[in-house]
Parts: sequence; structure tokens; C-alpha cells
Amino acid sequence: MRKGLIGMLMWLGLLAGCNGEPTYQGVSLIVYNYTPWNLESVRLRDAQGGVAGSIAIPAGGGEGRVACCYTFKGTDFTVTWSGGDAVLMRKHMFDGKYDDMIFKKETSLHFPPTKVPDGDGTPILELHIYPDEHMELALSRQLLGQVRIPIIDTLKWLYENHKDELVGYKTINELGDVLPKVVKQAWTQYRIEDAADMRAYMLLYFTVASDFDKDAQISAVLKHPNRKPGDFSKAVSALSKEKLAQLKASGTPPGDKNV
Repeated sequence: MRKGLIGMLMWLGLLAGCNGEPTYQGVSLIVYNYTPWNLESVRLRDAQGGVAGSIAIPAGGGEGRVACCYTFKGTDFTVTWSGGDAVLMRKHMFDGKYDDMIFKKETSLHFPPTKVPDGDGTPILELHIYPDEHMELALSRQLLGQVRIPIIDTLKWLYENHKDELVGYKTINELGDVLPKVVKQAWTQYRIEDAADMRAYMLLYFTVASDFDKDAQISAVLKHPNRKPGDFSKAVSALSKEKLAQLKASGTPPGDKNV
């Protein structure tokens, strides 16, 4: 009976240690990068020295990139991570200045004892790195569909549907260098996470005016204390052609790359 119970706990990926702290066995690691930086490496370490890592995670990337299989113990973790601005990293790739473009940081985070969700598939430990660089851990069994800030989907949507309106952007890669930086602005200032709201925000920024949020009407929507996911998208969809023309005429040029 005891062996069966232990086996079940191990299958769930969570086994309490002698000191009552959790042990997560056989888990995979996925790192979600919501920062504007291209990350060279990310290493997650528990207090007992268990380590897992991932490399080459572009801004907005991480979904589906699994590192397997690890055991973590306890509730306190440290993340050592490095990266930099994609444009500067490419510019100085071969001139001897590349290392000067790379930051190296260390972040501590606490993850309370958490039960792995029921279901099939390998338990996955998700590390979410937010635009303000705070981090959160979560457990799931889902390889896809766990993205919290839809950077890549928004990038693809904007380029595929509004390519001809993007002044100064010849390729999706050029757009991809700037859009994650605008996402940082949208998230840190207004907590934009909903997919429809993110599309509306980027549409205004890249095709109407880079400072569209200075408009009193739009600012009121973004700053409304009771704004719900989707409200901003609905408000943008309701803007008249005249209002959009007024925003474009009075605002700064769209798609400012110096965000």
C-alpha cells in the first residue's frame, strides 16, 4: 500500500521530502520570454543545486521549447539569465564588441508547494519572465497554449494583415525587433495581455500614431480602473474614420523604432 502511494505521488511529479518541502520529479522546463530582449541562456536552480536550462530564446519566444527531464526540490529558486537587444547583438556579432552587448542577471523567486495538474503527459515547470523582468513559476501538463502575453501571435497577425500600412518595416524580422519593446510599454503601463486588446494596441501604434495613448478618449479607456479583457479592442473598433485621421494628423509618426 505504501509503495503504491509513493508511486502515485512520483507519477504526479510531486513528492514531499523529509522536511516537508516538495520534490518535483521527472519534470520538463519551458521558459516563456515576454521581455524585449533576446535571451542567450536561462538557468533555473533550486536551493539544493538542481539545475535546468534553456538557450537562445528570442523576445516573445519559448512556447514548445522543452528541456527534459529534471528533479527540483524546495520552494526557493534562483534564475541566472543573460541576453541583450537583438539589433545590437547582430550589429556587433563579429567586431569584438558582442560580449559588451550582453547583460547577465540573477533573480530569486519563491514557488509555494504546488500539485501537478491531473492528466496525461510529462509534468512541465513553466518559467514566465515578464516585461518588467519579474518571474513566475507554474506547473502544467500542456506543451502549447500556456502563453500569457501573445507577442508572437500579435507579430504574425499585424504583419500578415497590415503589411502595407507598416511604414519603415520591410520584413517581419524588422517588425519583430520593435514590437516586443512596444509590448513592454503596453504591459507595464496598462497591463495589456488579452489577445484582442494587444492587436488593437499594436494596430494603433504601428499604423496610426506612436503616441496614440496621449489622446484623452483613448487614455480614459486604457486607464479605466474596471477595464476588462477585450474592452480596449472594442473601443478601438468603434473609433470612426474621422477620429483615426485626427489621431494620425496630430500624433507622432506610427511605428517609432526608438520606443
